[in-house]
Amino acid sequence: MKRADTTLMKEINLNTVRRTLKRIGTVSKPQLSKETGLSVVTVAALVRELAERGELTEEEAGPSTGGRPATLYRFNYRHSLALVMHLYERESLDTVFASVVDLRGEEVAREDLPFDELDCPSWLDWIGRLLTVYPNIGIVGLGIPGQAVDGEIEVSSHKRLIGLNPAALIGERFGLPVLLENDVNAALQGYLADETPPRHSEERIVLGLYFPDKYPPGLAISIGGRTIPGRKGMAGEVKYLPLGIDWNSPLEGDVFEETVCRLAHTVCAVLAPDRIVLYGERLNSSPWRDAWQDFIRHYPLPAEPEVEASGQFAEHFALGLRKLALQALEPKLSYSQTSGEPI
Repeated sequence: MKRADTTLMKEINLNTVRRTLKRIGTVSKPQLSKETGLSVVTVAALVRELAERGELTEEEAGPSTGGRPATLYRFNYRHSLALVMHLYERESLDTVFASVVDLRGEEVAREDLPFDELDCPSWLDWIGRLLTVYPNIGIVGLGIPGQAVDGEIEVSSHKRLIGLNPAALIGERFGLPVLLENDVNAALQGYLADETPPRHSEERIVLGLYFPDKYPPGLAISIGGRTIPGRKGMAGEVKYLPLGIDWNSPLEGDVFEETVCRLAHTVCAVLAPDRIVLYGERLNSSPWRDAWQDFIRHYPLPAEPEVEASGQFAEHFALGLRKLALQALEPKLSYSQTSGEPI
């Protein structure tokens, strides 16, 4: 038990130093000791281990007026990378976007290919080529329009995706972990990460409602900044609501605005959110706000939310997926803090 406690404490301290270095970027040993509350002796041992792992580099602070120049420690943001790939409807063309990002969330590389040109073998070959160029990739984050159960995609507007298990395919061929997330869920996480100033609250409810050009809408639910997946991850599949809407027919003009209002009103009546974010290219040219105000005059809500339309679905989708993938890359403790048993 004592050995387990010692190992746990070392891992906690390593993570503390790692997070501090990641936040500050470059720091001296005394500064790192002050920031972390750890002794200089402990910090010296920990930075030595992190340097051996390639997670930081050492450099001299510059000319000294006397004595030995101070050593600075610089966090290596490219020690580990994430490959994030998401399927998005750009200008009505289904496109797969791939980005390699460092631990700061900055792009190292970016590519895209039409979805129709990709099958499983060519998609895996694409991943393999990126892994050859960037061998430090430690996780693959996938954003899809749909939901997976136990890794297998069960619901999607893209029929070619149904039945696929991307995590199993990537794990079997490359031995990498996979994070699989729904497109609207990821976009809402990106929206929350992009809020200025940040608005954190344990009970704040924010909804994201996305209207693609060619496919049925999707909903994301966030409570206190955490996405609510629901049973089997199926929360937000609003196309199953019995509203008598034919999702196979194009929704234009007044019909589209009526649909936006009915769906937004329905989810607001059930969940009473603080804010609802509407996504979709058609909203840019639609007088949806006038339609919404008219709708809630006829059908008042007991708690009216803030409502906004965002034209940044693509940006928020990519940002949210990066955030989730990088969170998954964060080192996990090997021992339970309560039992000392491996977890």
